[in-house]
Amino acid sequence: MRSFKQFNSLRIAKYVKSFFHGTLYVTGLGLLEFQQGLLVMPSDAGNTVKMRVSEVNREIKRFTA
Repeated sequence: MRSFKQFNSLRIAKYVKSFFHGTLYVTGLGLLEFQQGLLVMPSDAGNTVKMRVSEVNREIKRFTA
């Protein structure tokens, strides 16, 4: 499990894409899970977390396009 002190969508996207599944912690967002190379939206996520998860997933999809 990797811990990120600041939210950086590009850095998180590279980490998620390279490890494919697991968990990570982002200060201010909390514990996030990723599977099949994409972040999984938490069921109890607030608007901020949803927005950030979507942002990272867009970056990941941009890598593959």
